[in-house]
Amino acid sequence: MGGGGKVKAVYHRMNALSEMAEFDPVLLNLDHSPSQKLNFAALVANGTIAPRVNLLTLPEACFSAAVSAGVRPYDGFPVFDEKDVSGTKTIYTHRGVAVMEDRTKETPIGVLTKRKVFDLQGERVFTFLGGALHQGVQCNADGTVETTDYVQSLPIRWVKTQGRKFVIGRNLITGTICRMERVYVQNLVEMINCVETVVFFDGVTSAYLASSIKSPRALFLHADHRSPAGGIVPRSKFLIENFKGEAIITSTNVHKARIEADVMPAAPVHVIPHFCESAPASQTTRRNLVTVSRLELTGKPIPECIEAFCRIKDAFPDVDYLIYGVGRGEEALERQIDRLNCGDRVKLAGYTTDPLAVFRGALASIYPTTTEGFGLSILEALSNGCPVITYDVNYGPREMITPGSNGQLVPPGDIEAIARAMQEVLRAPQQYQRATSTGLERYTQAAYLANYRSFVEALVHQARKT
Repeated sequence: MGGGGKVKAVYHRMNALSEMAEFDPVLLNLDHSPSQKLNFAALVANGTIAPRVNLLTLPEACFSAAVSAGVRPYDGFPVFDEKDVSGTKTIYTHRGVAVMEDRTKETPIGVLTKRKVFDLQGERVFTFLGGALHQGVQCNADGTVETTDYVQSLPIRWVKTQGRKFVIGRNLITGTICRMERVYVQNLVEMINCVETVVFFDGVTSAYLASSIKSPRALFLHADHRSPAGGIVPRSKFLIENFKGEAIITSTNVHKARIEADVMPAAPVHVIPHFCESAPASQTTRRNLVTVSRLELTGKPIPECIEAFCRIKDAFPDVDYLIYGVGRGEEALERQIDRLNCGDRVKLAGYTTDPLAVFRGALASIYPTTTEGFGLSILEALSNGCPVITYDVNYGPREMITPGSNGQLVPPGDIEAIARAMQEVLRAPQQYQRATSTGLERYTQAAYLANYRSFVEALVHQARKT
């Protein structure tokens, strides 16, 4: 629901493609759980995702293959001779013994029903969406969990996990059993009929699936193929050099140059920058330093910025440091704030649904990162008149930040340098704010739309020729 820059970048692309009548953007989700559909509906409702973007889970993408194969709807529920309806709760009984219980509620994606089945097979819970069976989960005494995904009540896939780790899976359309998760997912992806489709793979994690798709494919590289120290992960190097697709995309020229220097990419590397529209001039009073980030401290060294701020805070008594975001590092940050006794000036502000408003009201953004593919948060800040203090790492920051003009670049891990950069910006915030619009013409929505239209059309044209 929240997501970091990588997730935002995906949403931006989907929304941009939805503005072009010739494209029908689909977000393919490997997860089939109802929570994913509810999250997607919430993101559409709050304007994060455009209404024309469709969500398709992997089992849903396999539905036509299941119909063609003659897969039959599930009919394994216990026999009952009576049912007692009380509001949203229904009890089914057979010969006076309860065999099932339904609890129903209205949701943004339709009527959702949770059904518990009481039998000798362990605890079984089924979910129905709009009256059709969607998912079944069985928890076993040995700690394993069996999940079956359905589409319009047709069983599509079954998987057994233990401690959320894959144990074994079965393609219920073909009956194929897989003992490796990657092979299991590939087996299902091969059943998708991709006609007149361009498929984007965001990051190397899912790049291995490209070999299972025959339509044009593009791999978008953020920075997740590199370790926090900046070196390329060996597995990522292999996937980039063996990507079965027509194009690789990155968002900065320095990243493209680094990729081509470090590896032998399997496809041509293209540069398509992200976008963020500039906000109209605002008279909003700016105060405080802010960080908007996932609170994942590996790769996001927020503690260094807290320590740096504590070194200069007494010189700027009217300026606080507000940290927006959620994540696994939240408790560690709270402990650090308590240890430094700075809770009156450094505050964890929680997740924000409107980061642009945060930037419009801030003196400067502090963006700690040890590896960066672009830094969408940097662009969002600059586009809203907020200078940025960030680490001088590959690849995005130095393409957007001019030290001493619209922000500052500091060596990673140099807390004293971070503190000096904070001081310099806070001593002349308006000077830095005036420079934030320089160079933003490369990152307009119009340029972004034109880049993606020409890119997709070129891939489609190439595919039609072959």
